[in-house]
Amino acid sequence: MTAFTRKKIEDTHRVCFRLKEAREAAGFSIEQMSEKTKLSKTYIKALETCEFQNLPTGTVYQKNFIKRYLSVLDIPSTSYIQQFLIEEGYEQTKHEPQLQAHPHKPKSFLAFHALPGVMKYLGIAFVLLSVLGYLGWQVNRILEPPQLTLISPEDGHITSDEQITIRGLSDPETDITINGKGVSYTKEGQFEQALDLVEGVNTIVVEATKKHGQKTTETRYVTQRKIQQISVETSGETRS
Repeated sequence: MTAFTRKKIEDTHRVCFRLKEAREAAGFSIEQMSEKTKLSKTYIKALETCEFQNLPTGTVYQKNFIKRYLSVLDIPSTSYIQQFLIEEGYEQTKHEPQLQAHPHKPKSFLAFHALPGVMKYLGIAFVLLSVLGYLGWQVNRILEPPQLTLISPEDGHITSDEQITIRGLSDPETDITINGKGVSYTKEGQFEQALDLVEGVNTIVVEATKKHGQKTTETRYVTQRKIQQISVETSGETRS
């Protein structure tokens, strides 16, 4: 940690009073000094009363204000700034560069910029990879066809009933049709729909379509026969 040395100086000899005496000797009022330096009257008064806590934080800005003040009076600023640093405890026993705070930037901002460059770049790279990964996942979801599972009937099913129930499951937010007619489904994607059969082979086509056009199709063939036909065929198979 950098060590500081604070020296005791009589109040009448403090740098703020030297500044005020120099201004008065030049015959300038506070208002005139404010206009010439482009500093507010509040800052001028703070410089002349040693209320440096009312100036923007950081020795860089405070030293700059003193330089601007003295440049109007055509007075070298070196001795004044040196005295200011001693009085405020900024005289360093070891000359090391300081990271000064900006009056309009929070400490967290400065702390981030004080991190090693490699750590910052790694953090930025991680964020970019995360964003790209998420975008890739979203694109894949959009481009891939919807899932569609038919629970019943089985393909090749034979029945004497004149109606059959189609049950299945698909992705939510898809359009589901059975032989071209839309059917409703639950928020989980489950659907169930009764379908009239005709005698003979019935082709059942179930389609699930996403809003971007991707489609999945399942086809089932169901045969509807009279009870007598089924009984005769079953008996023949038994005798053979």
